[in-house]
Amino acid sequence: MSAPALTRPPVRGPRRKPVDGIPTEIIPSATPLPEAAAHERSDPYWDRLWAVGSTALWATAEMTRARAGAGGKTDPRMLTTPEEAHEKLADPRGRTDRHHLWAVLDSWRTVSAEQAAALTGRKALLNPYSAAVLPSFQTGVIDFGMYSNWANPHPTTDRHTLYRPGTAGGFDTHVRDALTWPEWVTITGGYPWSGGGQYDRHNLLATELGLRAAEYLSVGTVLGEKLSTVDLLAGTGLGKSITTPDNRRADGTIVRTDGLRIVFELTATASPSFESKVRRWAQILRDRPLESSGLVIVFIAAPHPDRSRHDTPDPVHDIRRTIVKVLREFPGTSPDSPAARLGLAHWEDWFPAAREVSEQFFSLTTSFPTGRGQGPDRWRSTGLLTDYAFTPWTGFDATAVIENAAVLLATPTWLRPPKDRTRMIGSPMSRSGRLVPVPALTQPERAKGRRLGAGVGNAKDTRLPARLRV
Repeated sequence: MSAPALTRPPVRGPRRKPVDGIPTEIIPSATPLPEAAAHERSDPYWDRLWAVGSTALWATAEMTRARAGAGGKTDPRMLTTPEEAHEKLADPRGRTDRHHLWAVLDSWRTVSAEQAAALTGRKALLNPYSAAVLPSFQTGVIDFGMYSNWANPHPTTDRHTLYRPGTAGGFDTHVRDALTWPEWVTITGGYPWSGGGQYDRHNLLATELGLRAAEYLSVGTVLGEKLSTVDLLAGTGLGKSITTPDNRRADGTIVRTDGLRIVFELTATASPSFESKVRRWAQILRDRPLESSGLVIVFIAAPHPDRSRHDTPDPVHDIRRTIVKVLREFPGTSPDSPAARLGLAHWEDWFPAAREVSEQFFSLTTSFPTGRGQGPDRWRSTGLLTDYAFTPWTGFDATAVIENAAVLLATPTWLRPPKDRTRMIGSPMSRSGRLVPVPALTQPERAKGRRLGAGVGNAKDTRLPARLRV
């Protein structure tokens, strides 16, 4: 049964041309978990989940214990001491599910239970009270949230629960030292665990976009916010340094099968900070040619769909004007210019209604300000998956990121074909720099004239334990 919309989809904002949509229930989904496919998930844009603003209601483990201590109503399943919960985290049952959940949160920051299950193919993640999820909450590794139109931040509807990295340092306290090196790499990519500020609606939409791209499009891989930093996309990730390094990051990256990086940024307004962001990306595009970076930036207008009820115009017009204003500082419309690599799309053009996608989404149709006219006439549309030319420089291995991303548990499971990738990060012995010892022959007299190693026994080639492999 499809996930119910809480209300009928709201009316589109003023002056937007209607776009025909295709119901996702008739489109084959790549996710191995049918109950978490797009037509079964809540729609974070159209379902009116954000009654006031764009912030969810959150509960932490400490908050829950304090509430119970003060006599407040609390689900008893959520209550336990940190010590008891820590023991549950050490239970091998549910370990793989937990690792997948942590990886998704580390990469995408905020996700719904439905999104987590769809990305990983792990049904247990649909239920916040499962052994795969609840101990992570009880130890403060993750927090639970609910959409802002529901009054109680404690899970009452299971699959509609929201997850985010815990704000109390639970991962470093209860998890980090218990992980093997391969587990650490597959969960975090080898970087510190992500914490910090959250932007709930923004993050949910970014996760949904990356998920739908992986679910319905022919792409090489998708990367979450954590691995979409300016440094990884244009600096050390290319073996180069950035003149003015910072910690800025995009909302996500869709990697085409030939290695083109379609970096996306969601925005609801054309604020001064947005202008600064456009200028920063334009500078990077100017300094990093397409053939040696594969970078294309797409800003996606994603205003609140109820804006027409408050007489608020569609911000896409101001967003266009801001982009054109900034690009005057970077003249040119050649295929390698910032104007030809910094485009604009609208959420409602790709997803015109709840659980619908348009033909424009299948090609990732994006407008670029490369025309000679003014206003809307200046913008030219092209399909980033179908019509956008990209020929990598011979010294640039553009597709390496696809194989590397397959190591990460945050990568959609269907984009991680079964394969032993231990060679990519090495074994404990190889990382130590020591040679593998060769045992002495147990029956040296029988080894004469035979291959080296005969007589050791009948044991076949051994493999590392699962926790030491990826």
